[in-house]
Amino acid sequence: MKYYSLNGNSPAVDFREAALRGQAPDKGLYFPQSIPALDPALLSGIEKKSLQEIAYSVISPYVGDCIAPTRLREIVEETLNFPLPLVPVKEDIFSLELFHGPTLAFKDVGARFMSRCLSEFVSTG
Repeated sequence: MKYYSLNGNSPAVDFREAALRGQAPDKGLYFPQSIPALDPALLSGIEKKSLQEIAYSVISPYVGDCIAPTRLREIVEETLNFPLPLVPVKEDIFSLELFHGPTLAFKDVGARFMSRCLSEFVSTG
């Protein structure tokens, strides 16, 4: 998967480069060139799948071959090692509570994932 700058004046880069740079040279935010459709097999019986299985399936196309699949699975497991309950708000409306991690904040999902990806990129050169 390639990422382009929303300002449109920088070359497209892969996940590794986008994560390491943080921002495109033209000061734009990186955005995926395409949003992959979820595999229908993922949605079939999703209630029986673990949070980690779902997360790996969703993030994998965005990471591409920048991180080996086995290592990406480990990163997902390390990141999501606390509950993320889906709680009912009212009929047919639910909220994903992202404050059950170590710092009790939503960043325990995104920041933990990105920090582990950055560590992987630094350690593999």
